Amino acid sequence: MNKDDTSQGWLSWICNLIVIFFVYICTFITFPITGWFVLKTVPNYERIVTFRLGRVGPPKGPGIVLVLPLIDQWQKVDLRTRAFNIPPCQVITLDGGVLSVGADIQFRIWNPVMSVLSVQDLNLSTRMTAHKALTYSLAKKTVREIQTQRVKLGEYLGMDINEMTQPWGLEVDRVELTLGSVLKAPGEGTTAPLIMPPSVPGLEGLTGPIQQLAMHFLGHSSISQPQQVACMDPSSSFCNLYCRLGDEEDEVWTLPTTGFPALAAEILDQHRVSGLEAAQGSVCRCW
Repeated sequence: MNKDDTSQGWLSWICNLIVIFFVYICTFITFPITGWFVLKTVPNYERIVTFRLGRVGPPKGPGIVLVLPLIDQWQKVDLRTRAFNIPPCQVITLDGGVLSVGADIQFRIWNPVMSVLSVQDLNLSTRMTAHKALTYSLAKKTVREIQTQRVKLGEYLGMDINEMTQPWGLEVDRVELTLGSVLKAPGEGTTAPLIMPPSVPGLEGLTGPIQQLAMHFLGHSSISQPQQVACMDPSSSFCNLYCRLGDEEDEVWTLPTTGFPALAAEILDQHRVSGLEAAQGSVCRCW
């Protein structure tokens, strides 16, 4: 297998030399005419990357460069610093804020051969990479950090982009963040989760604070042993209340589960007549 590859490589190399030799001869024989086509002038800020019979060669320039017809394909690469801007985009920060941030980026090509071989559309690929790095890096910062450390974050962003574009022969020289408006302040619009009370027989007609009061009494009835307490108002149905007296600072009121629908209905009637104060007064008289 290795011998076949070696022999094929030698044959390909010999064929390439023969073809190149004949092209050179034809070019020099017809030089007055072909000179207008094979000689290229390359300025100091450009380089020419040539592919001779499909194989890439070292960059040529500046000055006059010979490009053979039929077997050479060439491409110019501009080495000057170029710039582009990332339009403002919405970034969700670490503290939950939403900020409009853009960037101005300057870059240059330091390796013409890698820039041609590694990526097809260098400008589009650089823009997409910079946009992705911008949103990813700023998502780890808070709104205050972005506003106060804009220059420092731009330097860090340039380093992140360079790590991704270095195999392309490209180098980012400068990144300047452009801050827009704060679309959403940190912590704005956050509400506590809504807790729905469980469905308990006898509480379907109760709403608002009366239902919460009844649920408070009923919830403690399952964990405490009731003890009957004398009531100052025998005519009130609150005399059926049971309570467990613990410490003076931690007093827990409880209700028996039996007969609770009638008691809940009475609390509802009192709430309709005189509001929550009447129900709370009945509880206090029982206590």
